Amino acid sequence: MGKRKHEEKPGYGKLLDAWVAPDGAGDPVGCLATSFTFSPVFFEEECLARFLQLESDPTEDGPVYLVEREEKLAQVTCAAALVDQHHCRGSRSLRWDLLSARMPEGLQHAKVSLLFWAKFLRIIIGSANLTDDGYRRNQEVFGVLDFKVGGDSPVSCLNDAIAFLRKAALFSTTSAGTKSPALDRVNLLLDRAHKEVRTWKLTDDEVRRTGVRVQTMFSGPGYPNIIASLKTMWPGGSAPCSAFVMSPFFDRPEVPNAPAKELWSLLRQRGEANVRFHVDAEEVPGEDTIFLNAPKSLLDAQPLGRSNVTTEIYRVLLEKGRSFHAKGIWLEDERWIVYDIGSSNFTTAGTGIGKAPNLEANLVYIVDSNRDAKARKLFEATFPESEQVELGGNVKWKPLLEEGEDSVGEGLLLPKSFGEAVYNCDDKNRATVTLSISGEPSSGWELITDGDDRYFFGEQKWIALGCLPSIELPWETDRPPSGFWVRWTGCGGSAWWPVNVLAGNALPPPEELKNLPLEVLINILSSARPLHRLLGDYLRRREREKAKDSGQPVVDPHKRVDTSQFLLQRTRRISWALDALRERLERPVATLELLRWRLRGPVGVMALAKALVREAQSTEERAFLISELVLELDRVKPGVALGCVPPKQHITEIRAVISELKTLIPEKTSGEPKNLREYVESVFKVVSI
Repeated sequence: MGKRKHEEKPGYGKLLDAWVAPDGAGDPVGCLATSFTFSPVFFEEECLARFLQLESDPTEDGPVYLVEREEKLAQVTCAAALVDQHHCRGSRSLRWDLLSARMPEGLQHAKVSLLFWAKFLRIIIGSANLTDDGYRRNQEVFGVLDFKVGGDSPVSCLNDAIAFLRKAALFSTTSAGTKSPALDRVNLLLDRAHKEVRTWKLTDDEVRRTGVRVQTMFSGPGYPNIIASLKTMWPGGSAPCSAFVMSPFFDRPEVPNAPAKELWSLLRQRGEANVRFHVDAEEVPGEDTIFLNAPKSLLDAQPLGRSNVTTEIYRVLLEKGRSFHAKGIWLEDERWIVYDIGSSNFTTAGTGIGKAPNLEANLVYIVDSNRDAKARKLFEATFPESEQVELGGNVKWKPLLEEGEDSVGEGLLLPKSFGEAVYNCDDKNRATVTLSISGEPSSGWELITDGDDRYFFGEQKWIALGCLPSIELPWETDRPPSGFWVRWTGCGGSAWWPVNVLAGNALPPPEELKNLPLEVLINILSSARPLHRLLGDYLRRREREKAKDSGQPVVDPHKRVDTSQFLLQRTRRISWALDALRERLERPVATLELLRWRLRGPVGVMALAKALVREAQSTEERAFLISELVLELDRVKPGVALGCVPPKQHITEIRAVISELKTLIPEKTSGEPKNLREYVESVFKVVSI
């Protein structure tokens, strides 16, 4: 594996590009990603932004970005990150769920992303955490499996990945009796992915005419260790003769290297055999000395009494500013290669051979060189560029003991007594947080709000309420909490308790979308331009009007508009808006959440109806316009498309809205024209509810 210039290497790319929907993928349905270390800002602004195909920028577009983000996230079945409990923290939008993997032993160390669009599903498995370093600065390794109608990725890989994600997500619960709406959304997404992909006519046959196969390989509780799995996957008639290991982290140097011993047992027991470890290294400035970030125990694991076996150390050559974080094991003989890449460090926990194995995820590529020699060369080109280290020189062993991206950190873990924290806001705008507390929490515990460090709830109030396992508390701040800091007597720090939302429709819309004027709603419904662009124009126009106002500024934006003749002058525009609204509702939707956004969202049917009620100049006008809206809804004929909500369910949701609109029709008044009342009554006779 000779040296190559980075830019000439095939198989290298930007990991964030894998989050971008390919052409023809359709609307986003949902995504679930797992990670060990985690940055909520990076996940939200970089990963989700690409998955959702956001156009606006959080640093430049301000409220327009917030509107687009909320709009797109409100329309997916699930957007979630499952993160090891040591790093599951941080402020975020409650439009996406944050689940803490609270494993009794070991770590949630897998890095798997399931990205699901209406006509396309992608699985990403690799070594990179969901952080800036993982995706932008480290040297990582990842593999992508794409599934679509007529595609050739083996469906067995998808089924195994879904089963693994479902199992991993269960570690986010602390007791069987605790209800987790976030976990329910995850399972709903996985159920739909499993069900719909079955209709895409994919194959279960892993054998490829090109001589290349791919399999998933997981380790952790309930799974075999990766050395045992690789042994069963090896296709040759005899064991492999060589193994190449790349890993930034290893077991502590004072203990025998169990993974290395296991690896030697996988190779040929007679004849020549070779193991190479590709590791990070540091040069000492001004000295002819090199520090190897690996333990000398790697050499000691070599079998004794065999003269034809060798252990070699290679130094990975990195571009300036990059850190080595890739993990993999390469097995080979004259014909076959088996290349395992993913999250597993070459440690006892990472390989799954210890008593406390980590949850790990890997992809294994199996290549038959006799059938596809070109494929072998392509895979060789993706292996990190390295140079052999002469161990007879001035070499010092300095292993990294799971530091940096793989460090558990110094933060406190949330005690298991604290289960789910769920935010909700009912139809009367009453916001609450429901806390699940069981067993005997740590003495003197209290919850502190993020940002303002304010006391919210604690042990004394809990005891006064009878130590109930579930407590619903009022939330009086406009912004929903993304989590609480938990402190207790003698803890010396704080643990993070993430909050998830009961349902997406319980979240308030952004301030910029609350009670939009009827004129703005008409513009939005009558235009083919995206919502965030139209709203951006509206916000800029409103700011210019404020700047021109030399008198005392008017706080209520509705009072800035003269509506005395608004409806009468714009009857035709309202008619166009209703027609456009019907056409929008007839378009197929990938998720039920998207349909409900169009019906009940801040720029949907109910928002338009409330604006008509709010700005109508008389009860007669109000009754007439609501009736016209109902007629347009009754004429909706939903379209049919692959992976979209069935028309029957589409109609059921619309009928429910029509029933609510009927309650907005004012009661008959003495001065009301008879023909208007007859018209309104005839509309509801024609329309079936």
